[in-house]
Amino acid sequence: MTAKLELRNVTKTYGKTRVISGMSLIVEEGEFFVVLGPSGTGKSTLLKLIVGIEQPDKGEVFIDGKDVTRLPPNKRNIAMVFQNYALYPNMTVYQNISFPLKMHRVANAKQKVIDISAKLNISDILNKRVTQISGGQQQRVALARAIVRNPSIFMLDEPLSNLDARVRYTARSELKKLQQELGQSFLFVTHDQKEAEALGDRIGVLHAGKFEQIGSYKDLYENPSTPWIGDFVGDFPMNFIGNFGFRPEWTTVGAGEYSMTVDSEESIGDVIFLHGSMDDGNRVILRSGGREKPGNSVKFSITHHVDFQQSQLDPFALKRI
Repeated sequence: MTAKLELRNVTKTYGKTRVISGMSLIVEEGEFFVVLGPSGTGKSTLLKLIVGIEQPDKGEVFIDGKDVTRLPPNKRNIAMVFQNYALYPNMTVYQNISFPLKMHRVANAKQKVIDISAKLNISDILNKRVTQISGGQQQRVALARAIVRNPSIFMLDEPLSNLDARVRYTARSELKKLQQELGQSFLFVTHDQKEAEALGDRIGVLHAGKFEQIGSYKDLYENPSTPWIGDFVGDFPMNFIGNFGFRPEWTTVGAGEYSMTVDSEESIGDVIFLHGSMDDGNRVILRSGGREKPGNSVKFSITHHVDFQQSQLDPFALKRI
């Protein structure tokens, strides 16, 4: 596989705050790589360093094997799709898509626009202004404007976050299908785990300025490398007893060596999750086969768990309080 993007020991500091800390990464050709993390973990700074808006204090950025660390953004052949799409409201859809071709005086620009518009099913709105089309259509226009340039890699900064839930679900599916059809490398930044799970071939979880773990969503969920990953990834945080962690569904409720006092229950579809505390005050969440009233004591056993080092758990426990 060919590396479309490579970061080598990249560091970025603002004042005394180290935002990106010795980060290394390889995104392969044709890979959909998702950068996942909560606010304040360095996602925006990472994008700026790759695009060229910011310069790293240390380290190098390579695109297609070429060192672009000191090149300006317009020399890196990167296509950006922003959260707000950054479309020109005074232009038609056709004019928005053709704008980068016009700026670079690309031959046969009209046919390129027609072809990519057909691929994205927006041929019927080419003559409309972008203020007259829906959010989902605006997203496709932004993608078309990026694709028509034939970039080395696509950078997508939370492009689905402004869509409502149903449109976001459809757009997510269309985006994955499009990436597979193009065979291009996508780097997608999000805080949304559902987006990461649905889209990413691999997911890099950002924490404290570096990737805490990189892998498929299944790897992150079932085999977290640190307690922080276990706590962050998933619909519910991982439970911890002693030096091991376990998911709510890795338990059997009704019998076992452990007990919990229920204080609430939560239904997701037809699945019931019990929230409560053990005798030592440790909070746990269990997947249950039936309902329990608050105050009830339930026994449970653990069918699967992940072991952690005590040195990982001690600082994590302090941050969790």
